[in-house]
Amino acid sequence: MELLDLAIVLAYFAFVIFAAMIFKRFAKTSSGFIRGGGAMMWWMAGATAFMTQFSAWTFTGAAAKAYEDGLTVLFLFWGNAMGFFVASYYFAERYRKLRVETPMEVIKLRFGRISEQFYTWLSFPLGIISAAIWLNGLAIFVAAVFNIDLYITILIVGAVVTFVAVSGGSWTVSATNVIQLILLVSITMTVGAFALYESGGPVKMAQQFPGDFLMGSGIEYWHIFALWIVIIVSKQTINTNNALTCYRFLVTTNEKEAKKAAFVAGVLFIIGL
Repeated sequence: MELLDLAIVLAYFAFVIFAAMIFKRFAKTSSGFIRGGGAMMWWMAGATAFMTQFSAWTFTGAAAKAYEDGLTVLFLFWGNAMGFFVASYYFAERYRKLRVETPMEVIKLRFGRISEQFYTWLSFPLGIISAAIWLNGLAIFVAAVFNIDLYITILIVGAVVTFVAVSGGSWTVSATNVIQLILLVSITMTVGAFALYESGGPVKMAQQFPGDFLMGSGIEYWHIFALWIVIIVSKQTINTNNALTCYRFLVTTNEKEAKKAAFVAGVLFIIGL
């Protein structure tokens, strides 16, 4: 790792911690801590919805899968876009109208207190396992690229994320998500444009695609591929609009803002692909 790389990483961590301290004053109540008091702008909520829908696996495992099997993996993310467009049309507005603070309250309203308690306590071990998988994936990537020890990465990132979430609440998380989005879009567009230039342009690149770039080499029949597309897009659409993931629309000021936030997230997925 070069000195400049280290400086950039440390500067970003410093910004995240600074944001947590700044927005701490907005997290004085449960509503302010969990959903930002329902006062966030649509673009802020949309950025958060977009950034929380994928992880570092997108740039490691998914990128490798796209390199090996062509466009098949992109249907995962097109399913996310479809899910957010469906949310913009129907679910986001209705979810925001519930006037609740947490998704577990939605479970209680719909299925009763027993179901609420079951889902709440079940989410603890599952959430810990999910976070461990995400941290491990991030640490493997960072260790390979920046030559930082795997365990040190997990400990530092885990500590910073915990500090940010506990001290600043949803306002801090959303603010850092906006910055991450700006960095992600700018870097992705720059690298994509450079790669397109180096490949000789879109026409030449398309001409050099292998014959199996669409489905990959492991799928022999079109109807199996088509069935998989229907299933995976449906699965991602449902996953984006279930009661536990629609919490991202509770932070907006009203129903109209929630619809805008969902639409922006869908557009970002289309642009990103």
